[in-house]
Amino acid sequence: MSSAAGKVRLRGAPLELATANGHFYELYVADDDRSYEDAVLVGQKVYRRDLVTGDSLLLFQDTVVTHLAGLYGRLHPDDEPLRPTDEPSDDPLWTATSTLDLDEIAGPFVSFSLHIDVERDDAPHWHTSRRGVLDIRTGRPATLAAVTGNAKADVERARTRVLRSTLDSVRASRDERGERAAAMLSYYHLDPASFSVTTVDGAPAIAYAVPGAGGGDAGHLLALAPIPIGEPAWWTEAASTLPVASADGGRDVWRHGAYEVVVRYDAREGGGRLVLRDSTSREWALGRVPAPARRILWLDRPPLDSVSRRALDRAFQESSLYDETVRAVAWRHRAPRRAATPHLVRQRAPRSAAPRLGRA
Repeated sequence: MSSAAGKVRLRGAPLELATANGHFYELYVADDDRSYEDAVLVGQKVYRRDLVTGDSLLLFQDTVVTHLAGLYGRLHPDDEPLRPTDEPSDDPLWTATSTLDLDEIAGPFVSFSLHIDVERDDAPHWHTSRRGVLDIRTGRPATLAAVTGNAKADVERARTRVLRSTLDSVRASRDERGERAAAMLSYYHLDPASFSVTTVDGAPAIAYAVPGAGGGDAGHLLALAPIPIGEPAWWTEAASTLPVASADGGRDVWRHGAYEVVVRYDAREGGGRLVLRDSTSREWALGRVPAPARRILWLDRPPLDSVSRRALDRAFQESSLYDETVRAVAWRHRAPRRAATPHLVRQRAPRSAAPRLGRA
């Protein structure tokens, strides 16, 4: 979003952006296809791409499908790896696919959810799920210490209490669903790295999810209640990108200098209406955005250098080729017309040009 000469421009693009160490990165997920003629084996990878240099760095690779591809190759030495131009078998002996979704971005951390399905001709159907956090700065999975700082020991103790309370609650359930869940607790095992970064009442928190592995419901996650982590060193910068939500959840507000950006959500129509509001509460409608609106990356504090600004603009231009969902809206100021014949009207202040704002 930017303004110039009384015009406000809003543009959308299918681009997942993150900032770390003063750099802008695009985050994207790519397939890791290790299929054979009689096996469909497709994992997932996560990359970060530096918008200035164009260099990509691998942040995460699903190792389960990689391991299964190696196992399949040893058990079926006569099968040939599938070439890029080959079509997979309509009735494969093995199918192993993973689905990875990028979730919330909080400062230099991006959370993800991973689900893997495996079907083999020599074993029952099996699947598993887990969560994780990647450190965009280092290009590696984030440790609990990196996310929580000095609160690491407190979080680990709270995790033990929350896990015990959750398991006791499941075991104490008397309905059919609870009894079924209690019977499957043996399939769940705590993975200290299976957590995500979230917020509770506007403050950072860690949300653990205990992975399950097996058939049916056993392959789903057992989510634990979020654990507050105070305010680590990275939170100050991250907090400026996040909104303040209204009590009823119907509105998000970002405050920045002399103006505010407001999103009002519409449950009936879906999405939200994006509004720019100045210090006198005068508003300018900018367009609609998907719900929920998560972050705003401000480009004026500190000011973005010209090299990074050109790289960011180029990334938006290139991302327009990703799909057909790009939208652009512009607001143009027009001076109020004077009535030709005097008549009584309610006093109303004339519309003024939109306030000058930093590009975001």
